[in-house]
Amino acid sequence: MSDVSATVASFTPADVDLRGSMDELKGRLSGLLSFLPVERPLVYLDYPVHLNFGDLLIMKGTERFFADCGHRIEARAAYMSFSDSLRRRITGDTILVMHGGGNFGDLYPVHQRFREQVVRQFPDNRIVVLPQSVYFSSASALEQSAEVFRAHRDIVLCLRDHASVRRAGTRFTHNTVLMPDMAHQLWRRPPPEPTADDRILVLMRRDLEMSQDQTRSGGVSHSRDWLDFIPRWSCRIFGKILRLHELEGRSGLRLGAQRVWYRYCDLLHTHMEKQFQGYGQVVTSRLHGMIFAALLNKRARYLDNTYGKLTGYANTWFDDSVRAQPCAGTVG
Repeated sequence: MSDVSATVASFTPADVDLRGSMDELKGRLSGLLSFLPVERPLVYLDYPVHLNFGDLLIMKGTERFFADCGHRIEARAAYMSFSDSLRRRITGDTILVMHGGGNFGDLYPVHQRFREQVVRQFPDNRIVVLPQSVYFSSASALEQSAEVFRAHRDIVLCLRDHASVRRAGTRFTHNTVLMPDMAHQLWRRPPPEPTADDRILVLMRRDLEMSQDQTRSGGVSHSRDWLDFIPRWSCRIFGKILRLHELEGRSGLRLGAQRVWYRYCDLLHTHMEKQFQGYGQVVTSRLHGMIFAALLNKRARYLDNTYGKLTGYANTWFDDSVRAQPCAGTVG
């Protein structure tokens, strides 16, 4: 038996229909219009410039949401390209929209510090943080960040699981909303036909969120992570795009970094979809490995990350109509 076959030999994925719940999750995102009226101009901040494909799915879902709803996007900036000249162009009517994801907390301090900086600098603008998972390593770290947010007049914090709602409570703002991940805006009807191929893709994270269960499992050695799908030459192009963003931030000039990056991400999304289409099932510790599988109408099994992000998300949003189930014990 191959390593991959041994890894999932005990799995018996439920043969269930995906469609109803995924339609509902996409529909729930329309609730954002309560805070993002289409007549108000938006600035989209902290869009990701890295090769974590999960964040790029969130970005594409966010842009699809803006386009589907007819929003007017005045400007877009990553944290390193949010120049002084762009900051000065923001008017009092502009809503600042912060990218969603899983970096609200102190595991990824660069992004949290950027959000806090924006909150301090724009006390009179509405700020909407798109759906995030929240995790701080200590109560004192959470309270220190929450104090910055509480000082603002008009913040909406969207959280994508019940565990994050419990962690954040009303500490950051009284305008806290439970909302699914922005990648669900990419769901389409009719969904892709399920792949008959019985091959299994094992997609496991290799970073600071890798859990002890995954470390102990025999599935790590033969697994892949997002970067393993990206050709080396493509990574070199990414490096140049990243430097272009940094130059925009320092110079205040518009050098087309966002336009080039979005084109790159479109090509990467097509590439990743082709890679995933060759498999009938995904076993993953990546939240967006699970969500991407669902978007492609595939079965998924998941292991958790260090703080329960995947279980929290699945328990909040997925029912028996979604073909994602926890692994039966550790992988291996």
